Amino acid sequence: MNRALLLLALVPALGAQSVDIYSEFQRPDPYGGVVTPDRSPSPREILSPGVARNGWASFHVAVSAPPKSSYLLYVMTNPRDACRVEMYKEHFVETKAGWIPDRLTPLQHLPDYGFMPDPDDGVPEQNTRVYLLDLWIPPDSGTGRFRLEIQLKTGTWEIRPMEIRVLDAKIPDVAERKGTAPLPPVESPADFSASSALGEARACPAPDTVRAIICRNAQQDMALARRAAKTGTVLGWWWNFNMPRVLGAEWWLRLRDLLYATAKL
Repeated sequence: MNRALLLLALVPALGAQSVDIYSEFQRPDPYGGVVTPDRSPSPREILSPGVARNGWASFHVAVSAPPKSSYLLYVMTNPRDACRVEMYKEHFVETKAGWIPDRLTPLQHLPDYGFMPDPDDGVPEQNTRVYLLDLWIPPDSGTGRFRLEIQLKTGTWEIRPMEIRVLDAKIPDVAERKGTAPLPPVESPADFSASSALGEARACPAPDTVRAIICRNAQQDMALARRAAKTGTVLGWWWNFNMPRVLGAEWWLRLRDLLYATAKL
């Protein structure tokens, strides 16, 4: 019996499990909600996200399960080679704004076998563990759609499908940068990490925290914006844009949508 089948045999038949997908700007908390600094009045539902070629697209995957239960988590794409899939376990940090996921541990293989509560973080009364799903879209990908499934196994299977839309937009290769962009404190709203990519072009820190991943993705957006500005396809107000934060931390997604919609090869 292979390892995956053995783990499946060990998972108890328990109910009340769920798996939810959030944008990178909605960090889940350990209790099935979203951390206070990131809450939005109308959070984006992740069903059919558009992604750019030659770049990363990142999402939070929140697994909720009853106490003292275990589960298996798996990710599958169709076709299997549609993109590169990286998966990280997010570790919670206790802050003045509550428990917030930040430090990342890469998973060496899937499926991942998890237990609730997470013995590594020691969060009291935890019922939700969080993962970062990181998708690399190859530069030579054709435009179109492919299916991605988040599969959760406890007593039964629960499957969350996503339709990934590969768009015309293609992220330019980023030139080597000098210096490292500073990241905001963990308890800052998630979009503050994206703002680290604005201004002077500096490299983001190594992608070993959620904040660094958000910074890296925002740098992709800025590379696309710089190329688009040279061709006159993006309005000049991009550079001085100051969106009121009434939309919460996800306001950056509006800017990304604009870039993807107007970008030219």
